[in-house]
Amino acid sequence: MQVSINTLLNRAPLKSNSNERLRLGILKQDVLDRVWRFLKDRDIPPTNNAAEQSLRTVVMTRKVSQGSKTAAGAQTYMWIKFMVETARLRGQDPVAILTGLMC
Repeated sequence: MQVSINTLLNRAPLKSNSNERLRLGILKQDVLDRVWRFLKDRDIPPTNNAAEQSLRTVVMTRKVSQGSKTAAGAQTYMWIKFMVETARLRGQDPVAILTGLMC
């Protein structure tokens, strides 16, 4: 017996609040035609692997340094990492971008 996604999403509310929120969230995205969009548009990847990989260095740095000691330190590291990665994605020199901000 094959069950369609619509049957699963349009069912009675689930007992678990977190599962019900997930069901309603997926239902909303399905209604907006976003759940299977990657099958129609080849430019949309089926996974978020690129985003996960871009965060990997941040997570590894946090683990190696045993986290940020202060909120200001965490915020500063986040902004530097953001600037460096944005510059790389745009084909710009990250060092030039960061030194340009200091002037």
